[in-house]
Amino acid sequence: MKPDDFEFVSRLIKSKSGLVLSQDKTYLLESRLMPIARKRGLKDLTELIGALRGGDRNLVEEVVDAMTTNESFFFRDTKPFDQFRHVVLPHMIKARAPKKHLRIWCAAASSGQEPYSLAMILDEFKSQLAGWRIDIIGTDISREILTKARAGLYSQFEVQRGLPIGLLVKYFQKKEDQWQISADIRGKVQYKEFNLLEDFRPLGQFDVVYCRNVLIYFDQPTKSDVLSRISALMPDDGFLFLGGAETVLGISDKFKPLARQRGIYQLNRPGAPEVDLTALEKVQAGAAAGGAAGAAAPGGLAFPKPKHMQTGAGTTTGTAARPAAGTTGTTGTATTRPGTSSFGTQSTQRPLGGTTSSTTRPTTGTGTTGSAFSRPSGSTGTGSATRPGTTGTTGSSGTTGSTYRRPLGTGTGTSAGAGGTTQRPGTGSSNTSGSNGTTRPSTTFDRSRFGKPDDKK
Repeated sequence: MKPDDFEFVSRLIKSKSGLVLSQDKTYLLESRLMPIARKRGLKDLTELIGALRGGDRNLVEEVVDAMTTNESFFFRDTKPFDQFRHVVLPHMIKARAPKKHLRIWCAAASSGQEPYSLAMILDEFKSQLAGWRIDIIGTDISREILTKARAGLYSQFEVQRGLPIGLLVKYFQKKEDQWQISADIRGKVQYKEFNLLEDFRPLGQFDVVYCRNVLIYFDQPTKSDVLSRISALMPDDGFLFLGGAETVLGISDKFKPLARQRGIYQLNRPGAPEVDLTALEKVQAGAAAGGAAGAAAPGGLAFPKPKHMQTGAGTTTGTAARPAAGTTGTTGTATTRPGTSSFGTQSTQRPLGGTTSSTTRPTTGTGTTGSAFSRPSGSTGTGSATRPGTTGTTGSSGTTGSTYRRPLGTGTGTSAGAGGTTQRPGTGSSNTSGSNGTTRPSTTFDRSRFGKPDDKK
């Protein structure tokens, strides 16, 4: 793409959506616009940009829509929804009791997961909110993505991203290869096409605003302007939620962070109330102590931690024995090489090189005893798995290893370490403990079974 074409398109997109594209995003622009060019039968991006310069309004909408990021999933980041459940909602139930009306705005709602997540939480409080009018407004600049949001249809992949299984069962129905959220929950959310660069006043006042992972795409003046106009829509005790990589600090003085909490802000006004964080902090403390499985905290939803974040004993389990290569018979142990991390079982086995075997490598920290084998005598191992000894004993007769078939060798010795799970016939008179790795037969074989070269006819 020519530099002047890039400058034209980036200015157009910023003026229409606020999205700022730096020069290093040329590849992104090209990858998003080429499908539009092909769909319209245009030869290349030069022709597409020519049409944009000509003022094709429908094409401009398509281009802006293509450049908008529509990444979203249910209960994204978890914390903003715990904060809503345990801080914002209890406050609003008390403060709005006289009029029983609550309004929530999800700016840049994308495909609907965020407003539907809030609607499910509110449904869990329906006994306390009986007789209330709850308005959840989801807006987005993309007409296409709002059509998806209104339908409430999600793939298996989409419902697996952040949605607790209990809520999937309770609020969704299977439709062929997709899941559709219930009509009741869909009915709690209104969707509108809206550009954050436009005047906010027609939207009305909101008690709670979710504007998460939007400001990161704007420049500083646009961020400040959007925050200022959001504050004008909110009462003194309103709450604003921003994304984890976003902040008001150094950008706007209209909001202040809620004490000891990230991502949630109150208006920087005298009327902003003191809120009770006790219930939320108990939930957060319970989640922190929930262990590897990420147990649900009291009053919260069960959000299991991803496997790579689970903590716990790094017990290593052996998977296969490998006899060492060379002329000396060895006994394979059943150990897998322990990793240097505490995150679960190390599953990759390390093959040995050279003519002699090596011992199992322990972890760099203090671990637990491996449960898949007993340690043969000979040396003391430490780390997350028991280290097999480095010296075995001379065996009296060869036997066949249990994990492979091996031709008869020239030696008669064999041994099994005190706790080895696989035996290997030796080719010499002594042997040492084998290390972890894949099963490998010896390179020595009995030529008498196959005949000598000079026997060929």
